[in-house]
Amino acid sequence: MSIQSDIHLSSQDLAEHFWVQDGLHFSRPLTPLFASYMIPALTQGTQGAMAALKGPVRQFVGKVHDGYYYQAVIPLAGDPEEVLHHHHQALQPYMGQQRKHLNHIVDSVLMPLHQEIMEWAQRPLDDRSAVHALTRLQEIYHTFWEWHFRIVVPRMAAGFRFEEIYHQAFPSRNATDAYELLLGVMNKSLETDRALWLLAQEAKTEASVLRALKAPDIETALQDDPDTESFRQSLANFLEVYGWRSVNSHEFVDETWTERPHYCLTIIKGYVEQDFDFDQHWTHVVQQRDRLLNDTLAQIADASTRSQFLAAYHDALDAWPIDEDHHFYIDAMLPARARQLCLNVAKHLQAKGVLSRPDDIFFLYVDEVISQLMDSDAQNPSAVIAERRDLYQQQLKTTPAPHLGIVPTTPRDPDLLSVRVFGEGSPGLEGLIREVRGFAASRGRYKGPVRIIHGPHEFFKVQPGDVLVCRSTAPSWTGLFGIAGAVITETGGILSHAATVAREYQIPCIVGTRNATHVFHDGDMVLVDGTLGTAIIDG
Repeated sequence: MSIQSDIHLSSQDLAEHFWVQDGLHFSRPLTPLFASYMIPALTQGTQGAMAALKGPVRQFVGKVHDGYYYQAVIPLAGDPEEVLHHHHQALQPYMGQQRKHLNHIVDSVLMPLHQEIMEWAQRPLDDRSAVHALTRLQEIYHTFWEWHFRIVVPRMAAGFRFEEIYHQAFPSRNATDAYELLLGVMNKSLETDRALWLLAQEAKTEASVLRALKAPDIETALQDDPDTESFRQSLANFLEVYGWRSVNSHEFVDETWTERPHYCLTIIKGYVEQDFDFDQHWTHVVQQRDRLLNDTLAQIADASTRSQFLAAYHDALDAWPIDEDHHFYIDAMLPARARQLCLNVAKHLQAKGVLSRPDDIFFLYVDEVISQLMDSDAQNPSAVIAERRDLYQQQLKTTPAPHLGIVPTTPRDPDLLSVRVFGEGSPGLEGLIREVRGFAASRGRYKGPVRIIHGPHEFFKVQPGDVLVCRSTAPSWTGLFGIAGAVITETGGILSHAATVAREYQIPCIVGTRNATHVFHDGDMVLVDGTLGTAIIDG
């Protein structure tokens, strides 16, 4: 069976399972080469992770339909209460040790594999070594994605446990309130933002850099001015550490920040144009969190409840940065570096006359690439590549069906993970022309002009004080949160990326609105209420 037939939804798949399109993590269609790696790794990775953690499901299964990623959840046989009991027992050793555990895995497993990928990406390849590189990358992808779920599942469990204890202590309060106590812990995304802010502070002191930031082509303006050499070196140092991410985290086809610094330069320009002090803001957030914790503990009269609350709180606080940290090392860095390996293989195939340009490789499935390397009589793929390029451009303009296959006949109990992260059951108000409603993710009210952003290629449109409206965000978007006045997304729940980061920046945020990019238009003045979860055109 070819990889293509294995990863695409079949009629049998549709007859056997209920498939949901994960627009939160895969909001765009997948290219064939990326799908060849991502889908088997996620499917097999969840199976390995769930077995190791005695998880409540057997695995997630990923498939492609009309270019988009769909996922089915395969349940685990057995008594649900007994399964959960064994799962909680398996998670217990992680509690209070999650950051230490992640650092160990990063140092001993992930970074050595990243180094191996880059060695393959930089060495001259022949047919045999190129095949070895591609097949080795499959093994590495499987390893990364098993660790992905072995890392994130305990982290989510710590958060849910704290939310449960918080609700027991304060049954009338909103679940979001619990997560206000988990703010102000540095993570890799916020660390990246701070580094960008520091570059902006450096830029403010150099007239030559300020001139370049006003140019239509910032990169060229910086390169052409010898007086910007010091800033360019600082930017290069930043990219060496933080630039291993693409504009679309889950893909090979998009350029990385290291290849095209335009994306981070746009964020730096935004910081230069407004009066935002990252360190001052961060100190305020930490102080506010500490005061809130003391006030909260003072309201818990029972000593036993207070002790349980504190234990669950410290476990959650220890685990909370892991959501952004694992994304930095796995979701973002892995495809960014794998892209370099694939482009090195493409360079070899281009020299052989198989490909006309390096990024042609992304429109072949991995077994097709291997066939071109191993079979001297393989048919030239140029026509297939051209057809798939056209199809990909068409798919980018389509809206995928939210779900496919067998709809469950009996309503199931809401799954905490689905509701909190994916926003299942979001109370959108389809059909209204002035208002959207979603999950109240970050408190506060703000009125400002709408700026609809469909991807990082439009970051330059966001001006200080804009209301950022988009389908979803990823860690590569976080620099915009220091610029925007509020955020509205169509997907996600109160623990989605947009919600979590908006709380850190203390700007109003509504997630899971379903239709905000269609209801609002650029320039609309909207009143965003992150406490109620509503946004309405006002003026």
